[in-house]
Amino acid sequence: MYKLQQYESFQSVAEMDNTIDKTLKEYKLKDSERVILIKLSQYSCKFVGVSYMKNQTLADSVGYSKRTVQRALKRLSELGIITRIEQKRIKTGGYGAFICVINPFECHLNLSSCREAETPCEDSTKKQTEENETIIPKANLQELNKRNELDVSYLDNSHIPTEFINAVKPFISSAKEVYSLWGKVVLAQKKYAPSLLEYAEIAIQAFKQSVFAKKMKRIRTDFKGYFWGTLSNMLAFEQRRCNKGNLWNWLEV
Repeated sequence: MYKLQQYESFQSVAEMDNTIDKTLKEYKLKDSERVILIKLSQYSCKFVGVSYMKNQTLADSVGYSKRTVQRALKRLSELGIITRIEQKRIKTGGYGAFICVINPFECHLNLSSCREAETPCEDSTKKQTEENETIIPKANLQELNKRNELDVSYLDNSHIPTEFINAVKPFISSAKEVYSLWGKVVLAQKKYAPSLLEYAEIAIQAFKQSVFAKKMKRIRTDFKGYFWGTLSNMLAFEQRRCNKGNLWNWLEV
């Protein structure tokens, strides 16, 4: 039994359906690709956004050949609409069926250059991967000094919220890395929640979720990319909530 819950990409079926609707409107997909995407969503309700089906099973359910299904899944993956995660067979070895994750609409651009991803909704830009990874560092202050890096105390009285620094510093010792991480928070806020004024707490929660995923060995590539994806989803969700609230207040006037 695969633990599909860890790959859930939506908080509700309605949220997933909204992404499917946007995707069908924005992309010029072939009929087979549209049908297969809709079928995947129908099998992704128990763990929202996640399904686990063999290609042949999917082919039988939509009436297409297995090869057509494979081509469609490859195309959807290249566009960033879905992420396919290979699963190794424990007993016999080799690879089994894919876990298929439907990605939130706002993540498509970040994932469109990836053919296969290890985890859903990760920002996999090469420049980010090449940055020095210091999450859960083992380096002590002496080693940091050897690398001429400043510790987080140098961020006191900076524009970075104190509560964010306090949440991050047990895991990241470098002022440069914390500064870089907060820069991603600011960029994500401008892109996904421009009307949100207070977002430090959301950033902290996204960081904690990412650390937990790191500890559980769910992140196989870049921590910062995983953090970006988690944060983007949370900010987008809050932005939608704000928009709904503003619409309601306007109707009440």
